[in-house]
Amino acid sequence: MNISHKKINILASCLALSLLSHILFLYILRMFGTYTFVAPVNHTQAVMVDLAKLRENSAPLDPQKPREASDAGKSPLEEPGEKRHGAQEKKADSPAAAAGPVEPATLKPVDSIPPKRQKIDTPAASSQPATAPLPGAARKAATAPVIAPPLRTAGEFLASKNEKLTYAISLLGLPVGNAELEAKNENGEVRITLRVKSNTAISSLYPVDDVVETRHIAGNFLITKIKQQEGSFKSDIGFTLFLRDKSVFWIDLLKRRSVKESIPTSDVLDTLSGFYYLRNRALQVGTPEMLHIYDSEVYADVPVEVLRREKVRLPNLKEVKTVVVRPLQQTAGIFRRTGEILIWMTDDANKVPVRIVTSIALGKVTADLVSAETTPVEEKATEK
Repeated sequence: MNISHKKINILASCLALSLLSHILFLYILRMFGTYTFVAPVNHTQAVMVDLAKLRENSAPLDPQKPREASDAGKSPLEEPGEKRHGAQEKKADSPAAAAGPVEPATLKPVDSIPPKRQKIDTPAASSQPATAPLPGAARKAATAPVIAPPLRTAGEFLASKNEKLTYAISLLGLPVGNAELEAKNENGEVRITLRVKSNTAISSLYPVDDVVETRHIAGNFLITKIKQQEGSFKSDIGFTLFLRDKSVFWIDLLKRRSVKESIPTSDVLDTLSGFYYLRNRALQVGTPEMLHIYDSEVYADVPVEVLRREKVRLPNLKEVKTVVVRPLQQTAGIFRRTGEILIWMTDDANKVPVRIVTSIALGKVTADLVSAETTPVEEKATEK
């Protein structure tokens, strides 16, 4: 019974609180007034435009194609003679109609709207007069780079297509090594290579392994590389002679040192090229020749004495007529620590060096020609 009585009291209390809250809500509404939660929708008023007046303020029409008076107020989307119904029927009912038509000054005429500009790419105006395009051959000639003519030609150094000379080197009459002198004419560019190597018996005591290479590029540049090993001495140097600029760039790859300097003449040559240039000269006994040599980081004028004519016997027992020359080298030369050099060249147009004699600390060194291979220039023309 007690539990039932408590439930009845709680239910009565809830009902009383609900009634009080509703009474309070109604009292508040009475104080502030009633609210309408649905907002009215105001329809947009129609705007009437007198197109006839707009036409008067717009650009004049083409006199050749006048429009009819009945079409003056026609919409652009309507066909000629078509009646407008909707706008005229709404005109009387519209609130804006009572105020009168809108002044045309406040609106932009339809015909006066400029058309959208189209971007047209046109070439920029030039102050230079227009010229007719050049033909293909003339255009290539005009744009081709100008190549300077060569200061040196292959014919000054090598009369044949290629040549390979092999020498046996002896010291005090004992064989100590061999040497190969090879020259090539590659499409007008000369490449000369000298290799000197000691034999097995001498290499254990005094090894010699020298390679000298010279290239003539376009008759205006000479590139020389010299790599040597003679006993404990080693070197790896190179230089480029710029004949037109009268300059030289020299570099030592082992010591990491380089020099760029001027030279007094464009007739400068390296030692190998100077030797081949001398072979193509008309040598006369008693008349010295002058060579301009860059070697051992030094430029020098090297006189060459033409001493005498002499017959010599080669290792194959063949006897040949020679002319003996002596270069008065003022630099260290290709071969280090050498003394006076004598060269025996055949007394003919080829002037092949058949014997070379020099001296070192141990004694006199002789290089005798043992074989020669030559391809004349005429053979190349015959093969074609």
